[in-house]
Amino acid sequence: MKLEYFLDHMPEEIQRQTTHKIYLPGETIVRKGEEVKHVYLLQKGETRVSNEFASGQRYTFASLGSSDLIGDLEVLAGQKLYSASNEAVTTTEAIVMRAETFLQWMQIDNDFALAVAQQLAAKMYPTSNEAGRIKFLPSLHRLHSYLLKRLGDIETDLFILHTSRQQIADDIGTSVKTVNRGVIKLKEAGFISLLHGKITLDKNQQQMLKETFSEE
Repeated sequence: MKLEYFLDHMPEEIQRQTTHKIYLPGETIVRKGEEVKHVYLLQKGETRVSNEFASGQRYTFASLGSSDLIGDLEVLAGQKLYSASNEAVTTTEAIVMRAETFLQWMQIDNDFALAVAQQLAAKMYPTSNEAGRIKFLPSLHRLHSYLLKRLGDIETDLFILHTSRQQIADDIGTSVKTVNRGVIKLKEAGFISLLHGKITLDKNQQQMLKETFSEE
């Protein structure tokens, strides 16, 4: 459902109970383990959804954007704590409402309740599918798959990955140390090169990576 629908159909009694907030890149909107007090309706920007573990590792498993909701899953599941952290990737604007206000809106607006249910289903299916698949992949295979995904259909003589090792580790659910070991192995095997610490692939390496480590 488009953002315009939510805004145009928001009852006045609900609108009076909401506020508008802006989050700068890198700013945390909600943190895993914090008490669930609010639901956020994103208007603009992009956020990163991640899980942090006792080992200190962080796994980024989804991104959210305009018209997406944060906190809806926890509120509807009756959970008291946020299940994942959500951080602004770009400047992000959101309409913020108390959990009670969100539930009130769903109770008085059947169309809104249906839209939330449909959005939850669309959001959770690919997330759970990918998270379950990647959990059992060896860390080196995860790195192979990640590089293939980032390379995509790009056609260039020299592909340069500007993503930091920490971000790569977050994205594939492992540690920086493990990523570094994988990078060294791929470099020694001739599949990648390094330029000022950045992973690079020339045309031959791109083809080698695609032929040898194609995704399932």
